Amino acid sequence: MSHRGTLTAVITTVLGATLGGLLIWRVYRTKRKKLPSVQKTIRLPRLVQIPSSEQLLAVKPLMVSTEEDWQQLWPQMQEDLSVYPVLGLDCEWVKTNAVSVKGRAAAVSLLQMATYSGLCILVRLQAFRSAQQPVPLSLMEVLRDPHILKVGVGCYEDGKRLTRDYGLSLSCTVDLRYLALRQRLTTVNNGLSLKSLAADLLNVCLDKSLELRCSDWEADHLSLEQMTYAARDAQVSIALFLRLLGLISETSPVSSSGSPYSELAARCQGLVDVPFRGRGDGDDRANDGERRRKMRRPPTADSPESGDQQVPDPRRNNKRKPLGVGYSARKSPLYDNCFLHAPDDQPLCTCDKKKAKWYLDKGIGVLQSEDPFVVRLLFEPSGRPDSQQDYYLTAKDNLCVVCGKADSYIRKNIVPHEYRRHFPIEMKDHNSHDILLLCTSCHAACNVHDSFLKQQLAEEFAAPQGCEEGVRLLEDSDRRRVRSAARALLSAGEGLPEQRREELQVLIKSFLNMNEEQELTYEALQQAANLETRIFNEAYVPHGLKVVQAHAKQGLQGLMDLERRWRQHFLRTMQPRSLPPLWSVSHNHSKLLRKYGADLPIKLN
Repeated sequence: MSHRGTLTAVITTVLGATLGGLLIWRVYRTKRKKLPSVQKTIRLPRLVQIPSSEQLLAVKPLMVSTEEDWQQLWPQMQEDLSVYPVLGLDCEWVKTNAVSVKGRAAAVSLLQMATYSGLCILVRLQAFRSAQQPVPLSLMEVLRDPHILKVGVGCYEDGKRLTRDYGLSLSCTVDLRYLALRQRLTTVNNGLSLKSLAADLLNVCLDKSLELRCSDWEADHLSLEQMTYAARDAQVSIALFLRLLGLISETSPVSSSGSPYSELAARCQGLVDVPFRGRGDGDDRANDGERRRKMRRPPTADSPESGDQQVPDPRRNNKRKPLGVGYSARKSPLYDNCFLHAPDDQPLCTCDKKKAKWYLDKGIGVLQSEDPFVVRLLFEPSGRPDSQQDYYLTAKDNLCVVCGKADSYIRKNIVPHEYRRHFPIEMKDHNSHDILLLCTSCHAACNVHDSFLKQQLAEEFAAPQGCEEGVRLLEDSDRRRVRSAARALLSAGEGLPEQRREELQVLIKSFLNMNEEQELTYEALQQAANLETRIFNEAYVPHGLKVVQAHAKQGLQGLMDLERRWRQHFLRTMQPRSLPPLWSVSHNHSKLLRKYGADLPIKLN
């Protein structure tokens, strides 16, 4: 090519680029005039990897006891919130029978907050109580920030506690129970507590033992178990939120651009700062509890809440509302009817397909058949059935064992959990025999009949049911009289007749172990006026445990009698038509006697 041709090509290219650039600039100027809100700086979307639930829960919590501790950790939390403006939130307080004069529970001791990355900060709030040191401004701002979601179970009520105890404002809360209900997830079968949601949606087992829940959250140093327990509640809350909104992706990054809060808030529309109104929706609702009691309709025989009412079988009244409304039925089959065989091909038991495939994935079993799905183990099992006429070798149908309905059913514990939970470990082995499928209508009716037997057991063994708090805590009449006397002296004072005033002073001095000559000071009166009148009932035993203890006095035979009684009760009241083959009221009893003997030492749980 000649020099002139080359020069012409270069000039053409430069002019074309220049003209193209001018054209683009004019278009940009025009667009900018039409859209004055567009920023000059164009931000590229950030790619953010959402951790899996396992990774999120593996992050160790960090403790904050001073303002300096918080200032060191705040930048890291702030960075996480810029990506996903959401916090998993929970609170802990000392759960004792100590309450204040107005009946309020103890003040919040620990505030747990977790971000999407798993970062969990435990704030020891007692350090900021009574103006010992100021609550960090950035902590106050993040709690009341209307563009940062706070998610959890009962987080709205936690906010009321924080306001009451520390004057902290908590806004933009979302109760995970509402999200779970809105999603209509078929995997939510065991309830809406944090523990149940974690088990159903995340396959995570939360430790909710009484020792940890009621431990000393105001101790000088929290144990590792306490810190892990507290952190898990907040971390599980954020993990559940991400799972419920479909944000968890363990294989591909998630794009975060624009306004992440607007995207999250749009998915929670109508649920922000709404207290949960379901059954068992919290433990401290003093402000609006009375209003709800007035508005609440009394439970009727046709409502799911009538399980403890002594009413006739509701299924026989066609005019009532369909029974079982509000029950969460299974949408997937319970029985896959897969079979496990020993190395010599002896049938061992049935199991679900997930368990059968687990043996294949681990290389400790081989597939014998696709239909039926049979896996032969490559190792000697720990036990074999006594005969081929064994309940656990039979295939079971996915239908209601009472009426035969096959499109909607729930698992039913024939021996209620409140009794079974206290059985010795020897009787808990292979107890799926007492878990049967019932449709929602039959399940609700069965609960009605169960309440009759529970009441009968309560009367036979002096094991009352009803309000657990009413049994745990007893009202001390002497302490109540002392408290009333002190309040009368403080409020009426000199307005009381002299003789009456002296009587009240003698009563208070006697309780406080003061001499008659000692002067009753204002501080002593305040102490008496704040006296807790409810005392813990040391003799309290839950209904289920008391019934089991009474049967355990007759040893293994006594507990088998209780088990048989519940099974016979189910047969008599419900008259099931489709029981699985080999289901028996005496299931496993002869095997237990043969294996352990009638003199087995009973250790209740």
